[in-house]
This record gives sequence, structure tokens and C-alpha cells, in this order.
Amino acid sequence: MAKNGKGLGVNPRESTKAKLREFADLYRGGPDELRGKPGRCYLHMNPTASKKGAEARASEWLNHWYTQEYLAAKTEQVSEQADITQERVLREIGRIGFFDARKLLDSQGNPIPIQDLDDDTAAAIAGVKVRTIFDEGKDGQVATITEYKVADKNTSLEKLMRYLGAYEKDNKQKGMLAELPRDTLKLIADKLRNGQ
Repeated sequence: MAKNGKGLGVNPRESTKAKLREFADLYRGGPDELRGKPGRCYLHMNPTASKKGAEARASEWLNHWYTQEYLAAKTEQVSEQADITQERVLREIGRIGFFDARKLLDSQGNPIPIQDLDDDTAAAIAGVKVRTIFDEGKDGQVATITEYKVADKNTSLEKLMRYLGAYEKDNKQKGMLAELPRDTLKLIADKLRNGQ
């Protein structure tokens, strides 16, 4: 591809690498109308390109090893700056997945104030609604009601199962038929029903 002057080649020139970095920056962090849309990013940089040509070139640019390494490095840098690690994310998912509602109450069954909850329990709280009820006949409040919205345990447990590879084992047990296209499976089922 590089021989005809249109392709990027294995080791592009520095000027081309600069374009790939600009393209990658638009792709990962540009304005909403460009972010995540390679064709639009390419057209933004090359406004005279045709839409079809832009899509083809954008795919080449996005999938080039240099762009992929640049995007990976940027993602790692941002993750480090934000203290986002696989360990931390997994810990947070586990806190939600293994949330125990009993930890919201003290030994007498009274709600524990949110500021006194342990870290694991507090991490599973997705929202808090506090309201005070007043007695209209008297001057003063009657009760303060605190409602906790807990994050979805099922979603978190599903993510943990995928992380642990539990579903891969199930998929392997389905055998080679699981990998056949749906049309082929239907044809086999029809033939078995008809005794062929």
C-alpha cells in the first residue's frame, strides 16, 4: 500500500505520525460530533475528501499500529492520573456485588447514619434521599426519613463472573454446535424433525 503513496506504511514519517496523533486525539477526546467517529475525524482534518474515501482512510488510520499504541498510551496516562486501576475497579464492583443490607442497620435495627457506614457498604449506595416530615398541628419536625438506593447487585455479579471467566466454561460446554451460524442450526434441526 505504501508504494503507491496512499498507504501509511509500516513506519510512517514523523509528519504522518503527527497527523495520526491529531486524528487519535480527535477520536478519543474531540468534540461530541467527532469523538468515537473515525470517518468524521478524518473529514475534519481533510475536508475535501469524499465520505467513502474518508471512511476507508479513517479505518486505516485508526487500525494502524502507531495510532493504536498512541491511544493505549493516552488511556494509560489518563487512568493513572485519575487513579483508575483494574484492582480498584474490581474492588468497587465486588463491593456492590457482595453488598449486605444488614450493614445499613445497627444491632437494634436502627439505620446507621451514612457518614458512619463502613467503606464497603457506603460504596454500594447509588443514591440517598432525605426528607423531613413535619406535624402541621405542632411547631416542629416529626421524623426524618432517609432512603438509600443501592446499586444493582446482579449487574456487578455478572461483571465479576465475566472477569473470572465463568461464562467461557459454559460456552465451551455447549460444544461445536454453538459456533455454527443460526441458519445452519435451523437447517440441521429441520432435517432432524423430518427424519432425514
